[in-house]
Amino acid sequence: MKAAIINQFGSPDVFEIKDIEKPIIKPDQLLIKVKTVGLNPVDWKQRKGNHKLILGSPFPIVLGYDICGEVVETGDEINKFKKGDIVFGAIDNKYGGALTEFALGHENCFSLKPDNITVEEAAAFPMVSLTSLQAFRDIVNLEAGQTVLLNGASGGVGHIAIQVAKIMGAKVIAVASSKSKEFVEQFKPDSFVDYKEKNILELDKKVDVFFDIAGNYDFLKTKHLLNPQGIYLNPNYINTIIKMPLYKLHQIFSKGKKAKTFIMKHNNFDLDLIAQWISENKLKVNIDKTFPLEQISVAHEYAQKGHNKGKNVVVISN
Repeated sequence: MKAAIINQFGSPDVFEIKDIEKPIIKPDQLLIKVKTVGLNPVDWKQRKGNHKLILGSPFPIVLGYDICGEVVETGDEINKFKKGDIVFGAIDNKYGGALTEFALGHENCFSLKPDNITVEEAAAFPMVSLTSLQAFRDIVNLEAGQTVLLNGASGGVGHIAIQVAKIMGAKVIAVASSKSKEFVEQFKPDSFVDYKEKNILELDKKVDVFFDIAGNYDFLKTKHLLNPQGIYLNPNYINTIIKMPLYKLHQIFSKGKKAKTFIMKHNNFDLDLIAQWISENKLKVNIDKTFPLEQISVAHEYAQKGHNKGKNVVVISN
């Protein structure tokens, strides 16, 4: 079967399109005929080798986590899905393995694709929507009426996080550049701040959550913007964990303010909730660009620049 593989870490040019063996499922797995694959920052970071100390270097590596496709085979322990189902999810294998014609995943990674979205949109949803839901519900315990500042509101996580926060009843301050204002405002944040025109560290508003999706601030710089018991949240787990001892020292004198980070968890109950929101037209994703598998190097180069509005998707098959 055809796949995009890497045999070394490095620039987008390290990708090769090769024929590899079709995977064999285990009893607790599904075999998916891949239709589309969503790109996330974790993909190009792993291609560069950022996670090699944790995940190793098991070349050849097939990258990619977010996926939409057709179930073509189920293991003996699978109960939720059957052959022919169109599913979407974020697969949990080491380095993913989605950029190929057939991919493996565990049942807990998937939900049925809602009928009201395309396969391209379905592949764009999983990781960013799970990240947003789990961040607000599980990490910061977001309550209706609280205020969230989203730094990086026009990207993949950002434009979904606006919508999830609004579903949960929060007020949202969206931070992005002026060229993204029209795009961001279609998701109805309560206010918009152009970071090029206004230094957000000088805002005259206090917030309950500073969600630093872009990751260009830290707890020490932003804690004056937080209400008592407020939370600075950075989804860049590794970088934030390194700084956490310093953050904890400053938390002692910060009126209950805290810095937190987290790693997205695979959970099909959460994905079912997201699928429900999608079906009810409460949640939508924007596709910036789509690429064929043969242009995976171009896709990674574009995604790595970080200027996309929403998500980018690789199309594997019809």
